[in-house]
Amino acid sequence: MNSILQPADTMTSRAYVALVLGSCAAILAAVLTLNLMLAYNNIRHDKNALASAWQQRTRGVTYAPPINDNRLFKTLRLNDRVGEINAIVFGSSTTMGIREAAFAPPLRAYNFAQSGNSLVAVVGEAEYVVARWPERIRYLVIPLDWALGFTFDPGTPSATELSPEAVRAATNAGRRRDGSLAQVRDALSLPRVKDLMTIAGDVLRAEHKATAFRQFFFEPAGEAYRCADGTPARDYDTLYRGLCNGFRFDGSATFADQRRIDARNARALLAAAAASGSQYAMALRRTRGEPHAPTLERLAALARRFARTGGATVFFLPPLMPGLEQALLASAHSGPALTRTKEALAAWAARERLTLIDAGASEKFGCAADEFIDPHHALPACYARVFARLPGAVPGTVRTSAD
Repeated sequence: MNSILQPADTMTSRAYVALVLGSCAAILAAVLTLNLMLAYNNIRHDKNALASAWQQRTRGVTYAPPINDNRLFKTLRLNDRVGEINAIVFGSSTTMGIREAAFAPPLRAYNFAQSGNSLVAVVGEAEYVVARWPERIRYLVIPLDWALGFTFDPGTPSATELSPEAVRAATNAGRRRDGSLAQVRDALSLPRVKDLMTIAGDVLRAEHKATAFRQFFFEPAGEAYRCADGTPARDYDTLYRGLCNGFRFDGSATFADQRRIDARNARALLAAAAASGSQYAMALRRTRGEPHAPTLERLAALARRFARTGGATVFFLPPLMPGLEQALLASAHSGPALTRTKEALAAWAARERLTLIDAGASEKFGCAADEFIDPHHALPACYARVFARLPGAVPGTVRTSAD
């Protein structure tokens, strides 16, 4: 015989449900409030300007959030540094591992590479530099990154303005003006909740918890500190604090939040990168390995124009993890297309008498797998080998090894 729910039991059940729902509502309200506070704190402070000014004073490691949207920060830094340098490195995050120390004198370089920056965008940037600073900038270092498809991508470079005012205006115009409902959804999204949990853990572990809370939610940055090598650092984002993550004074990235490839996963990573479904194979298959000729023509014209003012342009194929290029060349799915890419770029450089360093087979330069964070992001040690003999390069030369 079924038991009959008594009134007291019913009241207890309702109270329990109310308690659970109330607790959930309180947690959601706390998460929403704290994440909206974090969002407002990012808006109320001009973190790009603050981080750039701090780096200019201290020569330390920093960046402005978010780390993968760094055009404004890099532009502010370039304009501050242009009176001290004579060379600029362009490109995407693939080239962020290039340090000024990779180049021998007389090169004094700033790494202007930005996350996701295409070759078409680089053309416009380089043309601006040649037109705006012909007497200050004497060297342009430009990647021809086929592995991410940039060398194949169609598109017409547009006129680019790299003044802080123009880039700030473009950045603000490109940011979506979300309504209140969209802001609430973003504040309660899983990535935001995970980030908030990380921040909460940092606050709870801090020696001075009230100070840590205030810095995260009300101040533009944490306290300055020292990296392992003694370089000063300051975090203007709420993530990766204390890791020395971000950009050095020379514009290169520390990649402190990324793991290096190690012996345990190198073989599996290489096999996946060389497979027919990898992003590298797909970029080759999509275009049959044919570089976009109009972009190359525009780059050659830029190099000629720059040379007439006494400047030098260096093009390079970014290094890939050891063995990857060889594996792709030996494969049925990518071999013919990659051969076409390399032959076309070599012929273009020879015809136009341009300096082209082919560093794709990084093992020929002595690079090791643990000098990469993934198959196409090389670290400073590898890039130092790639550019070791750059001052001796002559126009029309194609280098495929360190010899």
